[in-house]
Amino acid sequence: MESIISWRPPLVLRDDFIVATNEDWTREWQLQTENEAPILIEAGWKFFMQLQKQSSGDLVMTNSNDNQRLMVLDHEAGKYGLRVRQADAAQIPAGQYDYDIVLVAGDGIYRLVKGSIQVDQGITNVPGQEKWSHFPLILRP
Repeated sequence: MESIISWRPPLVLRDDFIVATNEDWTREWQLQTENEAPILIEAGWKFFMQLQKQSSGDLVMTNSNDNQRLMVLDHEAGKYGLRVRQADAAQIPAGQYDYDIVLVAGDGIYRLVKGSIQVDQGITNVPGQEKWSHFPLILRP
């Protein structure tokens, strides 16, 4: 008699990247099976992400479907992405940050992505951008 694994949580993807305070932050990921087939993102699933300063552990930003900084881009293809507007990015001090993304699907919580984000101080500013609106950076679910 043999036991086999019939289901397991998703593998946690490691994704490190660099952004700047004077730009929109965009990043996209895709949910896939082990055979690289897309996983349908069902209605009601929620994505959450928090950004934490490496040197202090301070929470500096929360992102989710609710504040529209984590978005489902294509339900059928399992694509979701980070969308932080420059007005929000400008409030994050330059430095090194850790993050992870979790999915709440039904009654389960699954960690999907982890990594670090290097935030560089942007130099060039677009005239009028200081008037752009932004979401509060930290929202508790």
